[in-house]
Amino acid sequence: MSCSDDMAAFYDAWVGREEQIVAELTAALALQPRRRGDALALLVDGAVAHVAAYYEHKSRLADRDVVAALDPRWLNPIERTFLWAWGWKPALMFRFVESVGVGLRLEQRRALEELRGATAAAEREVDLQVAAVQESLAGPRVLAALRRQPLRNGEAEDAVAVVGRSLRVLLVAADALRDRTLRGVVGLLATDQAGAVVVAMLRFHLGVRRAGRDWSSGHGAQRRT
Repeated sequence: MSCSDDMAAFYDAWVGREEQIVAELTAALALQPRRRGDALALLVDGAVAHVAAYYEHKSRLADRDVVAALDPRWLNPIERTFLWAWGWKPALMFRFVESVGVGLRLEQRRALEELRGATAAAEREVDLQVAAVQESLAGPRVLAALRRQPLRNGEAEDAVAVVGRSLRVLLVAADALRDRTLRGVVGLLATDQAGAVVVAMLRFHLGVRRAGRDWSSGHGAQRRT
């Protein structure tokens, strides 16, 4: 099994588990507050760990084949339209907080705004670093190696490998920012608030996944006619 095929198999199973998590959280949120108890908190923690498992598996893929990790073929076309630095944009988390409309205390709103600002600054830094690495692909060393005929012993491959290692670091940094933002938002909310936000996030992803799958199936049928 290729690295990409392994990731695709993992992702399919991961999405299946995500559907179960949404069902469990939805059922827990429907209970009376006094009956939710620690169960809801455990489910929220499990959902956060579930998201982190995806980043961890993708990181292991990047260790084996960074090109495969940078080309997420396991995602359908609609999912790929949401990509920022090879994943979801961290700032989306704040949209889910707004969409759920959980009643926030003043101190929660202030803390979330502070986190939003820090996340935006970190996103800009990642954007700058990705652009710098991409530009380095057209740098003198890489271009000279690619233009030279005949190529010296793996010279072009070595030059491009340096860029690949930089992209590998950025991929991990972007996923770490996504994970940090999710945990930061959840940590600022009460358990029932966090449960509602996490459910909104996961439902949105599942909806995008489903829409992309349906779109791909429809266009595949059109191409065969």
